[in-house]
Amino acid sequence: MTHYDINYNRLALALVPLKLRRSLLMNFLYVLLSPVRRAASLFDTYRDLSDYRLKHNGQVCYLRAVLNDRFDCFERRITIEDVDPVESPTLHLRSRATFLMADLRTSGQAVILNKRAFSVGNSVDFNVVVPASLRGLFPEEQMHALIKTYKLASKRYTITYR
Repeated sequence: MTHYDINYNRLALALVPLKLRRSLLMNFLYVLLSPVRRAASLFDTYRDLSDYRLKHNGQVCYLRAVLNDRFDCFERRITIEDVDPVESPTLHLRSRATFLMADLRTSGQAVILNKRAFSVGNSVDFNVVVPASLRGLFPEEQMHALIKTYKLASKRYTITYR
């Protein structure tokens, strides 16, 4: 039992003096307490949701648990995989609209990049693997929003269906 578990009917009964405890008065008090009970119920729901959000973070095990709780609660088939890093970075040359492979630093020469001319390619940090049987059962935007809520800000991801 926590501090928030209050039986409002019992509390009203305890606060009314014995001489005034009649069924009509008590029923009237119970009706007056119904908005309080409704507000307490909304507060309990909000507290449970906040506790759930605070207990889960961007770690792989927690992110996988959140995704499975929301989208595949019975079979829990959604997984998260690391993506192998690209051996040499892929760069996009904006002026030519082409992709280039930058040299590795093993050649001994420094690679100098002009930030205005290049942008980093399409590399990702992790991959969310969703079973193909779940495709179309939920809006993919909901999954994107849920992942963005819990992932670290610098991490990039893709969703694939297998």
